[in-house]
Amino acid sequence: MVRHAYYERIVKGLMKHDDRMNGFWRFFDRLLDMMAGLAGTILIFITAAVCYTIGMRYLFTKTTIWIMPMTEYALLWIVFLATARLLRDGGHVITEILYAHLNAKTKRSLDCIMFVIGGLACAIMVLLGSHHMYECFVNNVTDVRAVTVPKSAVFSIVPFGSLFLTIQFLRMAWDRLVQIRK
Repeated sequence: MVRHAYYERIVKGLMKHDDRMNGFWRFFDRLLDMMAGLAGTILIFITAAVCYTIGMRYLFTKTTIWIMPMTEYALLWIVFLATARLLRDGGHVITEILYAHLNAKTKRSLDCIMFVIGGLACAIMVLLGSHHMYECFVNNVTDVRAVTVPKSAVFSIVPFGSLFLTIQFLRMAWDRLVQIRK
């Protein structure tokens, strides 16, 4: 089992939460892990599908027309399924030109501000993504290419994944705020 920084802080008691909050965050972290696992499974599927279509085109001069559009949709799903876990684990790229020269308290304050901004941006994505998905669903909008796919199904991952990103950003902002107050 992979342990990450937030779980470790909860276990060590650095973050003072009651048992219900600990249970909620453990459930939330497991959900993020499962979503990232699903993203990895989708990645394996699209890799195999693209290799299959290349092999079919090379060996038999026939191709499977549905693979490329489905790969595009799958890439969108991979991003929104795995991003919250990547954020939780600190896997995002950080530009440290100025950041490296700041003291620890200023870094924590800047982190808190940036996490709040990130959380607000993702909350806006939840709202806009939900509105777009709703409009696509109500108007029965489809993407007509090799395979006709309802756009509401394709874009349903945007508000879903953004919601988890919002929660994770706000969780990290709260953690930094607690650290600042100490």
